[in-house]
Amino acid sequence: MSNPGDCTAVIMAAGVGSRMTDLTYQCPKPLLPVGRFPLIWYPIKSLEKAGFSDIIIVTRQSWHDQIQNALSVDGCIDRVRLEYIEIQDSDECGTADSLRIIADRIKTNVLVVTCDLISDCDLADLMAVHRKNNSSFTVMLSQLPTTIIGDTPVPGFKSKQKNSDAEKISIGFESSNLEHVVFWKARIDIEDEEESISFSKKFLDRYPCTRIQSTWTDCHVYMINKYIVQYLQEKKNKYFNSLQSELLPFVVKKQMSTFVMDKPLDDMEMSSPESPGKQEKKKDLVDYAANTDNDLNLIKYLSLTSSSFGSSEDAPQKNLIGCYAYRQTSGFCVRANTIAAYFEACKQMPRLISKFVGAKKTQTQLNIPESTDIKPKSQVGADCMLGECVTIGEKVSIKKSVIGKHCKIGDKVKITNSVILGHVNIQESCNITNCIIADSANIGDKSELTGCIVGQNQTISTMSKYTNEVISNSSQMMEVTLE
Repeated sequence: MSNPGDCTAVIMAAGVGSRMTDLTYQCPKPLLPVGRFPLIWYPIKSLEKAGFSDIIIVTRQSWHDQIQNALSVDGCIDRVRLEYIEIQDSDECGTADSLRIIADRIKTNVLVVTCDLISDCDLADLMAVHRKNNSSFTVMLSQLPTTIIGDTPVPGFKSKQKNSDAEKISIGFESSNLEHVVFWKARIDIEDEEESISFSKKFLDRYPCTRIQSTWTDCHVYMINKYIVQYLQEKKNKYFNSLQSELLPFVVKKQMSTFVMDKPLDDMEMSSPESPGKQEKKKDLVDYAANTDNDLNLIKYLSLTSSSFGSSEDAPQKNLIGCYAYRQTSGFCVRANTIAAYFEACKQMPRLISKFVGAKKTQTQLNIPESTDIKPKSQVGADCMLGECVTIGEKVSIKKSVIGKHCKIGDKVKITNSVILGHVNIQESCNITNCIIADSANIGDKSELTGCIVGQNQTISTMSKYTNEVISNSSQMMEVTLE
């Protein structure tokens, strides 16, 4: 395995997409199309850009063949080797559970990336922050998702649209090193928005100057030291189901821990019949940190600038655990884990696709392939993207939209600010605005759809009018397994 920095890359692709079931009840979330590629293709390309040639994909057993087939298309993935590890569909596994399951495959530090991340950042920058700070757990943060999605009108029922603030985190950064995360609390865990955050005296003694910020979103990209994976595996702690909501806050708190080496019993204590003997201490995370093979743990005893200089190896040791953050402040970054985020990510692809596929083709060639058939007097905006083998009739207007492969657009159709997935048939004189139309749907002529989600294989009758509705089979919706 030839990966940068002695690191294993893992993509988590087993989540069912519980916040976007209108789109995922028949299509695995990793395979939702974004532009002309499946969603999981984008984190693969980000890892490839960072120098990875081997990637582990953790996915559901029933999705394995579908994902493998989708990524086997010529030109989709050509420079990385993918290894698939299956999780039983019946298992309710969080991201920490999944990491524990594959722990035997991880012999190095691990870079965990969610399958719904679309970002043009260089993950090598996150790895550099991890190495520079001798970090135990490094998280990627961004303010960009809120900036990008905040003003997006979301298709579907208004009552189903969730506030993106629920994903915000209150994070404390050490003032002397703003990459150092010393406090972590999800906003959803704060019952009252005006609730004050309290700190212990021990915390304030350790970090007297802490800067609290609540403007960052966790991108669910984590660089994790191998001893934490070992801790997860050996402890088999069922309390850790999620990396983001359970393991990460735990590791942040454990930065306060001090390691004290056990003193061996002398001969008198061991031979005394009255001495019951000292019980073996249960290993905590700090014990794993102290015992890890890390040259920096030795160097600090030799460095003149280290607070541990001159100390003996059996002296109490602090700062063995460290949590740090890489913050993306420019470019594009979004987690397509909600309808709003997915909708906006799709619409941004016409201008972003060149950052993922390189500059081998012009922007026009990337957005409108040669296999497209566009009849006279039709207009396709520069801010649009068309899939392979799309047929467009006469006097059609398409603006700020993405059209999937093998779609047929009839004469005099107007499509604005919409995402149309593959094999959709839109008959003549339809008006589609701010909509998502799923695979193989059929829209009857002279229909008007505004702010709607049309489910897979749905048929909209002639001259229909819908506004802010989700149109799908109720029987299909009942098949969704709620998390």
